[in-house]
Amino acid sequence: MREIAAVTFDLWDTLIQEHPGGSNRVARIRVEEISSILSSAGSSHTAEEIMAAHDRTGIFLRSVWLKSRDVPIRDQVLFMLDSIDERLPGRLRSEHLQSIENVYSESILENMPGLLPGARQVLEEIKESGYRTGLISNTGRTPGSALRMVMDRLQILEFFDTTTFSNEILIRKPADGAFKMTLKMLKVAPGEAVHVGDDPESDVAGAKRAGMRAIQVVTDDRERSFDADFTVSSLEIVPDIIRRL
Repeated sequence: MREIAAVTFDLWDTLIQEHPGGSNRVARIRVEEISSILSSAGSSHTAEEIMAAHDRTGIFLRSVWLKSRDVPIRDQVLFMLDSIDERLPGRLRSEHLQSIENVYSESILENMPGLLPGARQVLEEIKESGYRTGLISNTGRTPGSALRMVMDRLQILEFFDTTTFSNEILIRKPADGAFKMTLKMLKVAPGEAVHVGDDPESDVAGAKRAGMRAIQVVTDDRERSFDADFTVSSLEIVPDIIRRL
């Protein structure tokens, strides 16, 4: 097999993890701030109305995600506003719509996730070893633009040569297109790359379908993949594994 030239990583539950209840807190922050913007725009709606629309948007998004596709953030916002009142998007001025999009995207910055043990040290070690590095991450309501801010605040963005987020390419893992686009940007062939992630389908199966090798990091009760080239219990073991590939 070819020598490894590039390493790609998953983000959530591989390098970073939200704190217990984090997604609910971010949703409440998002809804409260959107309510305030709508009120200032002369279109008052209760937090309950907005949260119900937020929940309906989640149902719509999950139906799209099941097809390994994604939805741009502006379209997510318009769907949510339309779920509040179908006339609402057309009544808002562009500056109000942009403010709502900013809040929708960046509420996570008010409730930051944390780094998983060893993440920064592992990334630094792999980068210093001369490997090209990429990130391949599915997104939810928080887009790549905001997740890059998160990564920068956690001091790990600097270790990546390229970052691929599903809301920007409109393809989600486990579709092999997400991996192949990243490898193209890294200028390496699939056989020269290994992907590191926690999910047996999105990370392991997706990477293997793209022709890459895969390391699954299992630190909890997550299902183990029989297709992974290696399964490890700690991210800190990964650099030694990669040097042996």
